[in-house]
Amino acid sequence: MDDAVSIIIRPLKTRDRRAVEEICYRTGYNGEDLTGTGRFNDHRLFGLLFSLYYTYHERANSFVAVDEDSGRIAGYLLGSLDTIAQEKRFSRLWTARIAARGLLVSWWRYRESFSAMWHFSSVVHTFPPLSHIHREYPAHLHINLLPGYQRRGVGGRLMEAMEARVRGAGIPGIHLITSDMNLKAVPFYLGRGYRILMELSPGIWSDAPEARGLVFGKKLT
Repeated sequence: MDDAVSIIIRPLKTRDRRAVEEICYRTGYNGEDLTGTGRFNDHRLFGLLFSLYYTYHERANSFVAVDEDSGRIAGYLLGSLDTIAQEKRFSRLWTARIAARGLLVSWWRYRESFSAMWHFSSVVHTFPPLSHIHREYPAHLHINLLPGYQRRGVGGRLMEAMEARVRGAGIPGIHLITSDMNLKAVPFYLGRGYRILMELSPGIWSDAPEARGLVFGKKLT
């Protein structure tokens, strides 16, 4: 890819939904592409679990990076200013959509995806409460870039856009969760002033139970 590629950072729009779903899937296994792995073949269920909620309910707090030359969405940052409120909305507005997809489609067409979804749920319920982190670092984010746009400053610009949004709202801190197996992401966050607040285990993927979730946080005021 041309090193001189020009990127625009702009707020997420409804028309970006399909691109967000694709990028989420292509970075979904500890930062690596799920395509062809057989771990989770239901793209739509994966998007419902991890990204599509934000394209409906958090567009004001989410951003995309657009390649000016091709018009392609190179990456996204999805976020919320109030994690406690967001989790309540997700439960109220989104759980039924996930259940419908799982029961009506995934359980018979994508059995591995249905099983993985239940495994995710069972593991997450073993994690300790994060309420103290949500109080000190109320905002949160998820960021992913297509491989060809990584390590080129695009992620940093997305983070700057979100951090400016959080500061402008007068919110004192922001957090995120990634895996210690995401070897590209961990040094990126540390380099941007985020620190590890908590470790979570086991990993959410059944074939990588040794992976640890890392909760990062950064004070912004």
